[in-house]
Amino acid sequence: MTSRKRKNRPDRSEVRSSSDRHSERGSAAVAGEDPAVTESLEARLTQLSDTNRRLKRKIFDLYTVVELSRNFNAVLDYQILLDSFIFTCLGQIGGLKGTIFLRKDGQPGRFYAAMSKGSGGIPGPGQYFETDSKLAEYLSKVNRPALIADLKQDVCTDDERHILRYFGDGIAVPLVYQTRLSGLFVMAEKINGDDFSPDDTEFLSILGNQIAVAIENARLYEGERMATRQLRAAHDQLLRTEKLAALGEMSAKVAHEINNPLGIIKNYLALLQRSLQDNADAPEHIDVIRQEINRIAEIVSQLLETHRSKPVVKDRVDVKEIIGELMIIMERLLDSSGIKVQSSLCDEPAMIAGSTEQLKQVFLNLIVNSRDAMAGGGKLTVSVERPGDEVVISFGDTGPGIPPEIVDHIFDPFFTTKEPGKGTGLGLSVCHGIVRGHNGSISYRNIESGGLFEIRLPAVRQESEHDTAS
Repeated sequence: MTSRKRKNRPDRSEVRSSSDRHSERGSAAVAGEDPAVTESLEARLTQLSDTNRRLKRKIFDLYTVVELSRNFNAVLDYQILLDSFIFTCLGQIGGLKGTIFLRKDGQPGRFYAAMSKGSGGIPGPGQYFETDSKLAEYLSKVNRPALIADLKQDVCTDDERHILRYFGDGIAVPLVYQTRLSGLFVMAEKINGDDFSPDDTEFLSILGNQIAVAIENARLYEGERMATRQLRAAHDQLLRTEKLAALGEMSAKVAHEINNPLGIIKNYLALLQRSLQDNADAPEHIDVIRQEINRIAEIVSQLLETHRSKPVVKDRVDVKEIIGELMIIMERLLDSSGIKVQSSLCDEPAMIAGSTEQLKQVFLNLIVNSRDAMAGGGKLTVSVERPGDEVVISFGDTGPGIPPEIVDHIFDPFFTTKEPGKGTGLGLSVCHGIVRGHNGSISYRNIESGGLFEIRLPAVRQESEHDTAS
């Protein structure tokens, strides 16, 4: 076969040389390019990189805001809400520390330091911003975060500068709810020393508005919960009052019908005992009858106590002295029962307006209840404190406590946890009535070591305190 060459097709060596020539021309073109064009391209690349970084930051910030908003709306616990908000702001922005200032109940004209997080000095709970100050009005109007340095220079008073000094070159974020300033969040400068960027400002602004709504929701929920508790307490009190009223009507009739025959029986028992001196068993049998009659008389007396609305003669009395006298009386009885007593009494006098005899009845009843709860011995803790305008008396024991499902009923008439024949179920009901008559409250709760009764009574000032104040 004869070989033929294809027409118009360069060989491989020609192709390679042609490619090399194009590469050389391209390299020459780049080498000879204008430096201004290269610089412009590099600047453009830098700008695009910054834009890309900022877009990524915005996406992340928006995602964070959406997730936090969803969580904020689900959280109704006030403290958890504030804690989450501050930690999120510090973590996202990289702030050194922050404090949120909010209104207090009963003091709507001030924003007090409600919670702080971070390292370094922070404002105390007594420090505040006035809600009608120039600073508050400015932040409410602009509704945007503002640098502390600018605020100090333009709108702050000396007192406000004193608070803001804790936050250095930080930023203040208004918390606005329905066009009204509901609080302030103040954050210190960044840990890395960088300035606050527009992205930081926008993130704090959005999150500040979200937390303002969440805080208002939490407050409304807390108000509703408090109102529900008060309504339930009033309902329980009404039921207890109705029970006592019905019991009172019955007890008055029963007491009237029983008291006279009981007195006659007791008198004739005394005569019978004298006439049966020669019968060896008669005195013992008569003593048993007398004990049972006395027990009936005690029940009748307690029934009368629940019904009678006797006026309480109130004097200025020191609860510490009443407790001290009772502990001396009960010392031997408690010791013989294997019960150790630990007293914790406040240093200052615990003065109240009350009846010494009625208070002794209440305290004695609670001490006896504690003794009965510790049949095998234990420890009785008695304390008297005076926090503010109250005197708080507590009796704690190391007994088994009371089942939670019946705690709400222990002050009801005829309700008892003791064995049949060992309790009438009227003791705590009478105690409740006496304490209420002293404008106080009595409650019970189970504690880790046993049970605790707590009485709260309004305190009165000593004569010396009154004279000094005058």
